[in-house]
Amino acid sequence: MFLNKVQHIIIFGGGTSGWLTAAYMSRNLQRPTKITLIEDVSAGPIGVGEGTQPATAHFLGKCGISPKQWMNASDASFKYGVELEGWNDEPYFVDNDSPDNTLIAEDYYISDYFIGKTNKEFKDYHPAYRLAKQNICQKFDDYLDVNHRMGPLHFGAVHFNAYNIIKTLKEILGDTIEHVDAKIDNIQKDQNGITALVDSNGNKYSADLYIDCTGFQSRLLEKELNIPFHSYNDVLLNDSAVVIPKQYTDPEQECFPYTKATTMKAGWRFTIPIFTRVGNGYVYSSKHISKEDAEAELRESIGEYVAPANHLKMKCGYHKEIAVKNVIAVGLSAGFVEPLEATGITFTTGAVMSIVDLLNNTGNIWNTETKGFINRGFSEMSEEILAFVWAHYYFSSRDDTPYWKEIREQKLEDMPKFIKDILSAFLPYPQRFLNLTPSSMFNITQWFSVLHAGGAYKDVEPYLTKTQERYGQYFVDSNNARLDLVEKMFKNQYEYLTDWYDR
Repeated sequence: MFLNKVQHIIIFGGGTSGWLTAAYMSRNLQRPTKITLIEDVSAGPIGVGEGTQPATAHFLGKCGISPKQWMNASDASFKYGVELEGWNDEPYFVDNDSPDNTLIAEDYYISDYFIGKTNKEFKDYHPAYRLAKQNICQKFDDYLDVNHRMGPLHFGAVHFNAYNIIKTLKEILGDTIEHVDAKIDNIQKDQNGITALVDSNGNKYSADLYIDCTGFQSRLLEKELNIPFHSYNDVLLNDSAVVIPKQYTDPEQECFPYTKATTMKAGWRFTIPIFTRVGNGYVYSSKHISKEDAEAELRESIGEYVAPANHLKMKCGYHKEIAVKNVIAVGLSAGFVEPLEATGITFTTGAVMSIVDLLNNTGNIWNTETKGFINRGFSEMSEEILAFVWAHYYFSSRDDTPYWKEIREQKLEDMPKFIKDILSAFLPYPQRFLNLTPSSMFNITQWFSVLHAGGAYKDVEPYLTKTQERYGQYFVDSNNARLDLVEKMFKNQYEYLTDWYDR
Protein backbone atom coordinates (compact mmCIF):
# COMPACT_ATOMS: atom_id res chain seq x y z
CA MET A 1 0.00 0.00 0.00
CA PHE A 2 1.29 3.47 -0.94
CA LEU A 3 1.87 5.71 2.01
CA ASN A 4 3.62 8.87 0.96
CA LYS A 5 6.38 10.58 -0.91
CA VAL A 6 9.07 11.62 1.50
CA GLN A 7 9.85 15.32 1.31
CA HIS A 8 10.48 15.95 5.00
CA ILE A 9 12.18 13.63 7.51
CA ILE A 10 12.20 14.15 11.27
CA ILE A 11 14.92 12.42 13.25
CA PHE A 12 13.64 12.11 16.79
CA GLY A 13 16.59 11.87 19.17
CA GLY A 14 20.22 12.93 18.99
CA GLY A 15 23.12 10.94 20.35
CA THR A 16 25.37 8.91 18.08
CA SER A 17 22.53 7.32 16.11
CA GLY A 18 20.64 10.54 15.49
CA TRP A 19 23.59 12.58 14.33
CA LEU A 20 25.08 9.80 12.18
CA THR A 21 21.68 9.43 10.54
CA ALA A 22 21.38 13.16 9.90
CA ALA A 23 24.90 13.42 8.50
CA TYR A 24 24.54 10.49 6.11
CA MET A 25 21.10 11.49 4.87
CA SER A 26 22.02 15.11 4.31
CA ARG A 27 24.96 14.03 2.18
CA ASN A 28 23.55 11.05 0.27
CA LEU A 29 19.84 11.54 -0.40
CA GLN A 30 19.64 12.33 -4.11
CA ARG A 31 16.41 14.34 -4.03
CA PRO A 32 15.75 17.56 -2.10
CA THR A 33 14.60 16.43 1.32
CA LYS A 34 14.19 18.57 4.42
CA ILE A 35 15.81 16.99 7.47
CA THR A 36 14.96 18.04 11.02
CA LEU A 37 16.70 16.61 14.06
CA ILE A 38 14.82 17.07 17.34
CA GLU A 39 16.59 16.33 20.61
CA ASP A 40 16.51 17.37 24.23
CA VAL A 41 20.12 18.48 24.60
CA SER A 42 19.87 18.56 28.40
CA ALA A 43 19.10 14.82 28.49
CA GLY A 44 22.63 13.93 27.40
CA PRO A 45 23.77 10.80 25.50
CA ILE A 46 22.53 7.32 26.37
CA GLY A 47 25.49 5.00 26.12
CA VAL A 48 29.20 4.60 25.41
CA GLY A 49 30.28 3.51 22.00
CA GLU A 50 34.02 3.10 21.52
CA GLY A 51 34.51 -0.03 19.41
CA THR A 52 33.36 -0.41 15.82
CA GLN A 53 33.16 -2.76 12.87
CA PRO A 54 35.06 -2.12 9.59
CA ALA A 55 32.12 -0.42 7.85
CA THR A 56 32.49 2.62 10.12
CA ALA A 57 35.34 4.34 8.26
CA HIS A 58 33.53 3.98 4.92
CA PHE A 59 30.30 5.32 6.42
CA LEU A 60 31.98 8.40 7.90
CA GLY A 61 33.69 9.05 4.60
CA LYS A 62 30.28 9.06 2.91
CA CYS A 63 29.20 11.63 5.51
CA GLY A 64 31.82 13.97 4.09
CA ILE A 65 34.34 13.69 6.89
CA SER A 66 37.97 13.00 6.06
CA PRO A 67 39.74 10.20 7.98
CA LYS A 68 42.14 12.62 9.57
CA GLN A 69 39.32 14.93 10.59
CA TRP A 70 37.12 12.41 12.37
CA MET A 71 40.00 10.40 13.83
CA ASN A 72 41.69 13.47 15.24
CA ALA A 73 38.43 14.75 16.70
CA SER A 74 37.54 11.47 18.38
CA ASP A 75 40.98 10.36 19.63
CA ALA A 76 40.64 7.31 17.43
CA SER A 77 43.00 4.37 17.36
CA PHE A 78 43.07 1.42 14.99
CA LYS A 79 41.46 -1.93 15.58
CA TYR A 80 42.63 -5.19 14.00
CA GLY A 81 40.02 -7.28 15.81
CA VAL A 82 39.26 -8.75 19.25
CA GLU A 83 41.49 -10.85 21.49
CA LEU A 84 39.45 -13.13 23.77
CA GLU A 85 41.21 -14.17 26.96
CA GLY A 86 39.88 -16.63 29.54
CA TRP A 87 37.14 -17.99 27.29
CA ASN A 88 39.17 -21.11 26.49
CA ASP A 89 42.46 -22.68 27.50
CA GLU A 90 44.34 -20.41 25.09
CA PRO A 91 43.54 -16.82 24.09
CA TYR A 92 42.20 -16.48 20.57
CA PHE A 93 41.61 -13.71 18.06
CA VAL A 94 38.73 -12.68 15.81
CA ASP A 95 39.98 -10.31 13.13
CA ASN A 96 38.11 -7.68 11.14
CA ASP A 97 36.03 -8.91 8.24
CA SER A 98 38.59 -8.71 5.47
CA PRO A 99 38.53 -11.95 3.49
CA ASP A 100 41.65 -11.21 1.52
CA ASN A 101 43.63 -10.49 4.68
CA THR A 102 43.20 -13.83 6.33
CA LEU A 103 44.63 -17.26 5.95
CA ILE A 104 41.49 -19.20 5.22
CA ALA A 105 38.94 -17.13 3.38
CA GLU A 106 40.43 -16.70 -0.07
CA ASP A 107 40.65 -20.44 -0.65
CA TYR A 108 38.43 -21.78 2.03
CA TYR A 109 39.58 -25.37 1.77
CA ILE A 110 42.65 -24.12 3.57
CA SER A 111 40.42 -24.49 6.66
CA ASP A 112 40.98 -28.23 6.29
CA TYR A 113 44.63 -27.55 6.90
CA PHE A 114 43.96 -25.54 10.05
CA ILE A 115 41.36 -27.91 11.45
CA GLY A 116 44.27 -30.28 11.87
CA LYS A 117 46.14 -27.67 13.94
CA THR A 118 45.63 -26.74 17.60
CA ASN A 119 44.24 -23.34 18.52
CA LYS A 120 47.69 -22.25 19.62
CA GLU A 121 49.15 -23.10 16.23
CA PHE A 122 46.24 -21.50 14.39
CA LYS A 123 46.57 -18.35 16.49
CA ASP A 124 50.26 -18.08 15.68
CA TYR A 125 49.45 -18.13 11.99
CA HIS A 126 46.93 -15.31 12.26
CA PRO A 127 48.45 -12.30 10.45
CA ALA A 128 46.37 -9.59 12.13
CA TYR A 129 47.03 -11.08 15.55
CA ARG A 130 50.75 -11.22 15.05
CA LEU A 131 50.93 -7.52 14.17
CA ALA A 132 48.36 -6.52 16.79
CA LYS A 133 50.35 -8.08 19.63
CA GLN A 134 53.38 -6.05 18.57
CA ASN A 135 51.36 -2.80 18.51
CA ILE A 136 52.40 -2.25 14.91
CA CYS A 137 50.29 0.29 13.09
CA GLN A 138 49.83 0.60 9.36
CA LYS A 139 49.80 4.14 8.01
CA PHE A 140 46.21 5.21 7.50
CA ASP A 141 47.06 6.91 4.24
CA ASP A 142 48.21 3.56 2.96
CA TYR A 143 44.93 1.91 4.00
CA LEU A 144 43.00 3.96 1.49
CA ASP A 145 44.59 2.15 -1.44
CA VAL A 146 46.78 -0.46 0.22
CA ASN A 147 47.70 -3.66 -1.53
CA HIS A 148 46.47 -6.16 1.04
CA ARG A 149 48.93 -8.72 -0.27
CA MET A 150 51.61 -6.44 1.01
CA GLY A 151 50.17 -5.66 4.37
CA PRO A 152 47.39 -7.97 5.55
CA LEU A 153 45.57 -5.30 7.51
CA HIS A 154 42.10 -3.80 7.39
CA PHE A 155 41.54 -0.52 9.20
CA GLY A 156 37.90 0.21 8.61
CA ALA A 157 37.40 -0.65 12.28
CA VAL A 158 38.58 1.74 14.96
CA HIS A 159 38.31 2.62 18.63
CA PHE A 160 37.03 6.14 19.21
CA ASN A 161 35.20 8.55 21.47
CA ALA A 162 31.74 8.49 19.94
CA TYR A 163 30.64 11.62 21.82
CA ASN A 164 33.32 13.67 20.09
CA ILE A 165 32.17 12.38 16.72
CA ILE A 166 28.85 14.07 17.43
CA LYS A 167 30.58 17.44 17.92
CA THR A 168 32.33 17.05 14.56
CA LEU A 169 29.12 16.04 12.80
CA LYS A 170 27.33 19.10 14.17
CA GLU A 171 30.09 21.38 12.87
CA ILE A 172 30.09 19.79 9.43
CA LEU A 173 26.32 19.78 9.05
CA GLY A 174 25.99 23.45 9.96
CA ASP A 175 22.72 24.74 8.57
CA THR A 176 22.22 21.87 6.07
CA ILE A 177 19.67 20.42 8.49
CA GLU A 178 17.26 21.97 10.97
CA HIS A 179 18.32 21.29 14.58
CA VAL A 180 15.66 21.71 17.25
CA ASP A 181 16.47 21.58 20.96
CA ALA A 182 13.16 20.63 22.53
CA LYS A 183 11.58 18.26 25.02
CA ILE A 184 8.81 16.29 23.33
CA ASP A 185 5.90 15.85 25.73
CA ASN A 186 3.18 14.61 23.41
CA ILE A 187 3.08 12.48 20.27
CA GLN A 188 0.06 12.59 17.96
CA LYS A 189 -0.88 9.76 15.62
CA ASP A 190 -3.62 8.31 13.42
CA GLN A 191 -4.18 5.09 11.47
CA ASN A 192 -1.28 5.91 9.13
CA GLY A 193 1.29 6.50 11.87
CA ILE A 194 2.73 9.58 13.55
CA THR A 195 1.20 12.95 12.67
CA ALA A 196 3.10 15.33 14.94
CA LEU A 197 5.59 15.65 17.78
CA VAL A 198 4.56 18.30 20.32
CA ASP A 199 7.12 19.92 22.60
CA SER A 200 6.74 21.32 26.12
CA ASN A 201 5.90 24.78 24.70
CA GLY A 202 3.11 23.45 22.49
CA ASN A 203 5.07 23.64 19.21
CA LYS A 204 4.18 20.96 16.67
CA TYR A 205 6.62 19.24 14.31
CA SER A 206 5.30 17.18 11.41
CA ALA A 207 6.99 15.23 8.60
CA ASP A 208 6.41 12.49 6.05
CA LEU A 209 8.82 10.04 7.68
CA TYR A 210 9.90 9.80 11.33
CA ILE A 211 13.16 8.15 12.36
CA ASP A 212 13.12 6.90 15.94
CA CYS A 213 16.55 7.48 17.50
CA THR A 214 15.32 7.60 21.10
CA GLY A 215 17.51 4.74 22.29
CA PHE A 216 16.20 2.00 24.54
CA GLN A 217 13.00 4.01 25.13
CA SER A 218 11.93 3.43 21.49
CA ARG A 219 9.31 6.12 21.96
CA LEU A 220 7.81 5.96 18.46
CA LEU A 221 8.17 2.34 17.36
CA GLU A 222 7.53 0.54 20.62
CA LYS A 223 5.59 2.97 22.81
CA GLU A 224 3.41 4.68 20.20
CA LEU A 225 3.02 2.03 17.50
CA ASN A 226 3.08 -0.86 19.99
CA ILE A 227 5.60 -2.99 18.09
CA PRO A 228 6.65 -5.77 20.49
CA PHE A 229 10.21 -6.07 21.71
CA HIS A 230 11.72 -9.57 21.66
CA SER A 231 14.21 -9.99 24.49
CA TYR A 232 17.38 -12.07 24.21
CA ASN A 233 17.31 -12.92 27.93
CA ASP A 234 16.64 -16.58 27.16
CA VAL A 235 19.84 -16.74 25.09
CA LEU A 236 22.24 -14.14 26.52
CA LEU A 237 22.54 -13.56 30.27
CA ASN A 238 24.12 -10.10 30.37
CA ASP A 239 21.91 -7.08 30.99
CA SER A 240 24.17 -4.51 32.67
CA ALA A 241 27.53 -2.81 32.40
CA VAL A 242 29.85 -0.60 34.43
CA VAL A 243 32.45 1.57 32.67
CA ILE A 244 35.59 3.20 34.12
CA PRO A 245 38.18 5.12 32.04
CA LYS A 246 41.86 4.91 32.92
CA GLN A 247 44.80 7.08 32.00
CA TYR A 248 47.86 5.60 30.33
CA THR A 249 50.99 4.82 32.29
CA ASP A 250 52.92 3.52 29.25
CA PRO A 251 50.97 4.50 26.11
CA GLU A 252 53.36 2.88 23.63
CA GLN A 253 52.55 -0.48 25.23
CA GLU A 254 48.97 0.13 26.40
CA CYS A 255 47.63 1.79 23.24
CA PHE A 256 47.40 -1.48 21.34
CA PRO A 257 45.46 -1.83 18.06
CA TYR A 258 42.81 -4.33 19.13
CA THR A 259 40.00 -4.78 21.61
CA LYS A 260 40.56 -7.12 24.51
CA ALA A 261 37.65 -9.16 25.95
CA THR A 262 38.56 -10.91 29.20
CA THR A 263 36.20 -13.15 31.15
CA MET A 264 35.08 -12.13 34.66
CA LYS A 265 33.09 -13.89 37.39
CA ALA A 266 29.70 -12.88 35.98
CA GLY A 267 30.47 -11.72 32.45
CA TRP A 268 33.42 -10.24 30.63
CA ARG A 269 35.58 -7.11 30.65
CA PHE A 270 36.51 -4.99 27.64
CA THR A 271 39.71 -3.03 27.26
CA ILE A 272 39.51 -0.43 24.50
CA PRO A 273 42.51 1.86 24.02
CA ILE A 274 41.87 5.17 22.28
CA PHE A 275 44.62 7.73 21.76
CA THR A 276 44.21 9.58 25.06
CA ARG A 277 43.08 6.87 27.51
CA VAL A 278 41.89 3.31 27.98
CA GLY A 279 38.20 2.49 28.14
CA ASN A 280 37.39 -0.31 30.59
CA GLY A 281 34.00 -1.90 31.09
CA TYR A 282 32.44 -4.93 32.74
CA VAL A 283 29.46 -6.41 30.87
CA TYR A 284 27.62 -8.62 33.33
CA SER A 285 24.45 -10.39 34.44
CA SER A 286 22.66 -8.60 37.28
CA LYS A 287 21.18 -11.97 38.25
CA HIS A 288 24.66 -13.18 39.19
CA ILE A 289 26.33 -10.08 40.66
CA SER A 290 25.27 -6.75 42.18
CA LYS A 291 26.27 -3.44 40.60
CA GLU A 292 28.43 -2.68 43.65
CA ASP A 293 30.31 -5.98 43.44
CA ALA A 294 30.66 -5.64 39.67
CA GLU A 295 32.25 -2.22 40.07
CA ALA A 296 34.59 -3.52 42.77
CA GLU A 297 35.65 -6.47 40.60
CA LEU A 298 36.30 -4.15 37.65
CA ARG A 299 38.34 -1.71 39.75
CA GLU A 300 40.42 -4.54 41.14
CA SER A 301 41.09 -5.93 37.66
CA ILE A 302 42.29 -2.62 36.22
CA GLY A 303 43.98 -1.28 39.34
CA GLU A 304 42.09 2.01 39.20
CA TYR A 305 40.24 3.43 42.19
CA VAL A 306 40.03 7.13 41.35
CA ALA A 307 37.99 7.60 38.20
CA PRO A 308 34.19 7.62 38.61
CA ALA A 309 32.17 4.67 37.31
CA ASN A 310 29.27 4.88 34.88
CA HIS A 311 26.59 2.22 35.40
CA LEU A 312 24.36 1.21 32.49
CA LYS A 313 21.37 -1.05 31.99
CA MET A 314 21.18 -2.82 28.64
CA LYS A 315 18.01 -3.79 26.81
CA CYS A 316 19.20 -6.73 24.72
CA GLY A 317 16.83 -7.87 21.99
CA TYR A 318 15.19 -6.50 18.87
CA HIS A 319 11.96 -5.55 17.14
CA LYS A 320 11.23 -7.93 14.27
CA GLU A 321 9.74 -4.95 12.46
CA ILE A 322 11.64 -1.67 12.58
CA ALA A 323 9.86 0.01 9.64
CA VAL A 324 6.17 0.38 10.45
CA LYS A 325 3.72 2.87 8.89
CA ASN A 326 5.67 6.14 8.63
CA VAL A 327 8.24 5.27 11.32
CA ILE A 328 11.58 3.53 11.17
CA ALA A 329 13.73 2.81 14.21
CA VAL A 330 17.49 3.26 14.01
CA GLY A 331 20.13 2.31 16.58
CA LEU A 332 19.18 1.21 20.10
CA SER A 333 15.49 1.89 19.48
CA ALA A 334 15.56 -0.88 16.85
CA GLY A 335 17.58 -3.45 18.76
CA PHE A 336 20.80 -4.21 20.56
CA VAL A 337 23.01 -7.23 21.06
CA GLU A 338 25.48 -6.98 23.92
CA PRO A 339 28.77 -5.25 22.93
CA LEU A 340 31.02 -8.32 22.63
CA GLU A 341 31.62 -7.78 18.90
CA ALA A 342 31.01 -4.01 18.82
CA THR A 343 27.90 -4.16 16.64
CA GLY A 344 25.97 -1.27 18.22
CA ILE A 345 27.07 1.48 15.84
CA THR A 346 26.78 -0.94 12.89
CA PHE A 347 23.09 -1.34 13.68
CA THR A 348 22.83 2.37 12.96
CA THR A 349 25.08 2.65 9.92
CA GLY A 350 23.64 -0.43 8.22
CA ALA A 351 20.04 0.72 8.67
CA VAL A 352 20.72 4.28 7.51
CA MET A 353 22.52 3.17 4.35
CA SER A 354 19.64 0.81 3.51
CA ILE A 355 17.06 3.56 4.03
CA VAL A 356 18.93 6.02 1.83
CA ASP A 357 19.53 3.46 -0.93
CA LEU A 358 15.85 2.53 -0.99
CA LEU A 359 14.65 6.12 -1.03
CA ASN A 360 17.07 6.95 -3.83
CA ASN A 361 16.00 3.90 -5.85
CA THR A 362 12.27 4.52 -5.41
CA GLY A 363 12.20 8.28 -5.92
CA ASN A 364 11.65 8.90 -2.19
CA ILE A 365 8.57 6.69 -2.12
CA TRP A 366 7.85 5.04 1.23
CA ASN A 367 5.58 2.03 0.74
CA THR A 368 4.92 -1.54 1.85
CA GLU A 369 7.65 -2.99 -0.35
CA THR A 370 10.24 -0.56 0.98
CA LYS A 371 9.38 -1.34 4.57
CA GLY A 372 9.36 -5.08 3.93
CA PHE A 373 12.85 -4.99 2.46
CA ILE A 374 14.20 -3.06 5.44
CA ASN A 375 12.51 -5.34 7.96
CA ARG A 376 13.79 -8.53 6.34
CA GLY A 377 17.35 -7.25 6.16
CA PHE A 378 17.36 -6.05 9.75
CA SER A 379 15.92 -9.32 11.08
CA GLU A 380 18.55 -11.34 9.24
CA MET A 381 21.35 -9.13 10.53
CA SER A 382 20.03 -9.20 14.11
CA GLU A 383 19.68 -12.97 14.16
CA GLU A 384 23.15 -13.51 12.74
CA ILE A 385 24.72 -11.16 15.29
CA LEU A 386 22.92 -12.92 18.13
CA ALA A 387 24.03 -16.34 16.86
CA PHE A 388 27.64 -15.17 16.50
CA VAL A 389 27.81 -13.60 19.96
CA TRP A 390 26.11 -16.61 21.56
CA ALA A 391 28.65 -18.94 19.91
CA HIS A 392 31.44 -17.21 21.88
CA TYR A 393 29.73 -18.36 25.08
CA TYR A 394 28.59 -21.76 23.90
CA PHE A 395 32.07 -22.74 22.75
CA SER A 396 33.85 -21.31 25.78
CA SER A 397 35.17 -23.70 28.43
CA ARG A 398 35.06 -21.62 31.62
CA ASP A 399 32.78 -23.15 34.29
CA ASP A 400 34.12 -22.00 37.68
CA THR A 401 31.32 -19.64 38.79
CA PRO A 402 27.49 -19.86 38.87
CA TYR A 403 27.34 -17.56 35.82
CA TRP A 404 29.62 -19.72 33.70
CA LYS A 405 28.02 -22.91 35.01
CA GLU A 406 24.64 -21.66 33.77
CA ILE A 407 26.14 -20.95 30.37
CA ARG A 408 27.62 -24.47 30.28
CA GLU A 409 24.09 -25.83 30.86
CA GLN A 410 22.75 -24.21 27.69
CA LYS A 411 22.03 -26.67 24.88
CA LEU A 412 22.10 -25.97 21.17
CA GLU A 413 18.87 -27.90 20.65
CA ASP A 414 17.07 -25.46 22.98
CA MET A 415 18.13 -22.38 21.05
CA PRO A 416 15.94 -20.54 18.52
CA LYS A 417 15.72 -22.18 15.10
CA PHE A 418 17.74 -19.48 13.35
CA ILE A 419 20.74 -20.12 15.65
CA LYS A 420 20.61 -23.83 14.90
CA ASP A 421 20.25 -23.12 11.18
CA ILE A 422 23.28 -20.81 11.09
CA LEU A 423 25.49 -23.14 13.13
CA SER A 424 24.49 -26.07 10.92
CA ALA A 425 26.62 -24.43 8.22
CA PHE A 426 29.71 -24.94 10.40
CA LEU A 427 28.96 -28.11 12.32
CA PRO A 428 30.10 -30.80 12.32
CA TYR A 429 32.29 -29.49 9.50
CA PRO A 430 32.37 -26.01 7.92
CA GLN A 431 30.83 -25.61 4.51
CA ARG A 432 32.98 -24.06 1.84
CA PHE A 433 32.26 -20.91 -0.14
CA LEU A 434 29.57 -20.05 2.36
CA ASN A 435 27.58 -16.81 2.39
CA LEU A 436 25.30 -16.82 5.40
CA THR A 437 22.77 -14.12 4.46
CA PRO A 438 22.69 -11.10 2.15
CA SER A 439 23.04 -8.97 5.28
CA SER A 440 25.91 -10.96 6.85
CA MET A 441 28.12 -8.88 9.13
CA PHE A 442 30.60 -11.67 9.91
CA ASN A 443 32.40 -13.80 7.39
CA ILE A 444 33.29 -17.45 7.55
CA THR A 445 36.79 -16.72 8.77
CA GLN A 446 35.49 -15.01 11.89
CA TRP A 447 33.09 -17.87 12.55
CA PHE A 448 35.89 -20.34 12.04
CA SER A 449 38.09 -18.53 14.58
CA VAL A 450 35.44 -18.75 17.32
CA LEU A 451 34.45 -22.36 16.66
CA HIS A 452 37.99 -23.60 16.13
CA ALA A 453 39.21 -21.97 19.36
CA GLY A 454 36.24 -23.45 21.21
CA GLY A 455 37.14 -26.99 20.18
CA ALA A 456 34.26 -27.48 17.76
CA TYR A 457 36.53 -29.48 15.46
CA LYS A 458 38.71 -31.26 18.02
CA ASP A 459 37.28 -34.68 17.11
CA VAL A 460 37.40 -34.05 13.37
CA GLU A 461 40.16 -35.66 11.37
CA PRO A 462 40.37 -33.78 8.09
CA TYR A 463 41.45 -35.59 4.98
CA LEU A 464 44.23 -33.64 3.33
CA THR A 465 45.77 -34.41 0.01
CA LYS A 466 49.49 -33.84 -0.41
CA THR A 467 48.63 -30.83 -2.57
CA GLN A 468 46.50 -29.30 0.20
CA GLU A 469 49.24 -29.87 2.76
CA ARG A 470 51.84 -28.23 0.55
CA TYR A 471 49.51 -25.36 -0.30
CA GLY A 472 48.69 -24.78 3.36
CA GLN A 473 52.36 -24.59 4.28
CA TYR A 474 53.08 -22.34 1.30
CA PHE A 475 50.27 -20.04 2.39
CA VAL A 476 51.70 -19.77 5.89
CA ASP A 477 55.27 -19.26 4.70
CA SER A 478 54.40 -16.59 2.13
CA ASN A 479 52.21 -14.77 4.60
CA ASN A 480 54.98 -14.74 7.19
CA ALA A 481 57.34 -13.30 4.59
CA ARG A 482 54.91 -10.44 3.94
CA LEU A 483 54.55 -9.86 7.65
CA ASP A 484 58.32 -9.74 8.10
CA LEU A 485 58.40 -6.89 5.60
CA VAL A 486 55.43 -5.08 7.16
CA GLU A 487 57.05 -5.22 10.60
CA LYS A 488 60.02 -3.29 9.22
CA MET A 489 57.87 -0.70 7.45
CA PHE A 490 55.36 0.41 10.10
CA LYS A 491 55.62 2.07 13.49
CA ASN A 492 54.27 1.51 16.96
CA GLN A 493 50.64 2.68 16.92
CA TYR A 494 50.96 5.36 19.61
CA GLU A 495 54.13 6.72 18.01
CA TYR A 496 52.46 6.89 14.61
CA LEU A 497 49.29 8.57 15.91
CA THR A 498 51.35 11.09 17.90
CA ASP A 499 53.07 12.16 14.68
CA TRP A 500 49.93 12.02 12.59
CA TYR A 501 47.48 13.92 14.76
CA ASP A 502 47.35 17.73 14.87
CA ARG A 503 48.08 18.20 18.58
